[in-house]
Amino acid sequence: MTKKTQITTDPKLEMKIHGLNACLALFKGRPSSIVRLYLTEKRLKVLSELVKHCVERKLAYHVVTEEELEKVSEASHHEGVCLMIRKKKRVSESELKDLATGPGVWLALEEVENPHNLGAIVRSAAHFGVKALFLIGKNVNWQNGAFYRTAEGGAEAVAIYPVDSWVELHELTKKLDLTMMATAGQKGDPLYEIDLPERSLFVMGAEGKGLSQEAFKRAKYLINIPGSGLVESLNVSTATAVILGEWYRQHGG
Repeated sequence: MTKKTQITTDPKLEMKIHGLNACLALFKGRPSSIVRLYLTEKRLKVLSELVKHCVERKLAYHVVTEEELEKVSEASHHEGVCLMIRKKKRVSESELKDLATGPGVWLALEEVENPHNLGAIVRSAAHFGVKALFLIGKNVNWQNGAFYRTAEGGAEAVAIYPVDSWVELHELTKKLDLTMMATAGQKGDPLYEIDLPERSLFVMGAEGKGLSQEAFKRAKYLINIPGSGLVESLNVSTATAVILGEWYRQHGG
């Protein structure tokens, strides 16, 4: 146990995460990925099992001040804990096929790059039992602390599969036998008037620009979320939660 707060990492293989629920979920789901632990004194009791894990496996852990932890985690909302972990590997295509047995809801995000929106979406995805999340776009970075903290543990519960193009996603959709539906503002059919397929893939677009024409071309159905019309649209994370909630209502998970 030491007060040293310098972290040296290989950014290709390792990353820092922070937030109490995010770190507890990582410890529960992938304890072997933990490299080292930083925590404040007030978190020693609630994280006693995590500390014990580090001691037993001779992993470094450091009790630091709030200010030191802010520097280590590079975040002000660290919630008293930061973990250095090995990055989560992308699930394989064969693992996706294993997930695609029976009914299920799937999700695809086109160029949703804001880590807070992405984290909130994954939290909702975990709550409603999303089988897997496809991230469309070459610049989407989900391997960061802000995403993990906002996801509140959801990052460990949902399979994440980045794809470079719509062609790749379209081929996967066919292999997995999913029905693709895109959100389309007021142009689509009202969400609450549709019998949603048991094997649905909902495609959501980034804030501002929304979905591309390629998304509308690939989707089998276009849907919208009815509302008062007093605002132009919902935040993408909120819209995703509403749609997933309706699928869950119809099919019960």
